[in-house]
Amino acid sequence: MFRYRSRALGVCIALLGLVLSISCNRGNSSSSSATTQSSGTRYKVGFANIAEDFPFAVRVREGIERAAKEAGNIDLVVMNNRMDGQTALANADNMLVQGVQGVIEFQTDEQFGKAIMEKFNAEKIPVIAIDIPMEGATFFGVNNTQAGNMAGEGLGNWIKKNWNGQVDALIMLELPQSGPVPAARMKGQRDGLESVVGKIDDSKVKHLDSKNTLEEANRLVKDALSTLPNAHHIAVVCINDDTALGSIAAAESLGRKKDIAVVAVDGSDRGREEIRKADTPMVGTTASFPEKYGDKIIPALVKRMKGETIPDKFYTDHVFLTKDNVDKYYPAK
Repeated sequence: MFRYRSRALGVCIALLGLVLSISCNRGNSSSSSATTQSSGTRYKVGFANIAEDFPFAVRVREGIERAAKEAGNIDLVVMNNRMDGQTALANADNMLVQGVQGVIEFQTDEQFGKAIMEKFNAEKIPVIAIDIPMEGATFFGVNNTQAGNMAGEGLGNWIKKNWNGQVDALIMLELPQSGPVPAARMKGQRDGLESVVGKIDDSKVKHLDSKNTLEEANRLVKDALSTLPNAHHIAVVCINDDTALGSIAAAESLGRKKDIAVVAVDGSDRGREEIRKADTPMVGTTASFPEKYGDKIIPALVKRMKGETIPDKFYTDHVFLTKDNVDKYYPAK
């Protein structure tokens, strides 16, 4: 990647890369995995995962690792962005030192996306950004408008059947730090809900910054429910399954689980487990099959590294999971 006149200097740089790689592997939960040997051109690909402490991210990583291994010509360098923009920026530097030829970025902080892409663009390294767009990168992930609409319509149909279409309040557990694309997921859920139950007055809507975590959603929904003592038909739309579970835990702790009906866009292990419960207020979740992300990302990135053109955006598949169909797509173990 970098050109040096001095062979000695090249050796020094290589040693520096090795030291940084070892340091990052220890301090930033990074890892490298070499694929099986195959003939032809091999590619070193960097994958910076959003985090490693929630199921969706783990499934994405596992799928990418599997797809890279099956490709037979990919050496994958895996890093952990830890839901932190500064860490993602440091990981980008580390990948450059290690000489990656293509990058898969899964990072949540829109503010750092530009700085990260400036580094890769300067070296003409193709990047595929997962779920959170980065200017100059190819986008892959959730079709947020479609997935949101599916969840919202599913919630609306449940409310129409079980609450006679009544909505006393709408709680929206959002993720504003990640910009307009996740915002489209939330808007899609509201639009889908309103397409079934009718327009919900803005005075009945609570926009909450979930921080993408169960714990924060739990805290926020407890506070929100305390301001709605007489509401017994509360729709809750969520950025992911963890925030949905946080909202359910909050309602349960207050003895108000029957007052809420919840949907999300995710389809995670924990979300599916919740859907299967007999008394859950979780109506459903739009699955995006993170375990299959790698099957589409790896071939597309290889094309880019070969200099071929791919679409600026491409998407995963979606299904709205409920009690009626969850075992069809994810058989219970």
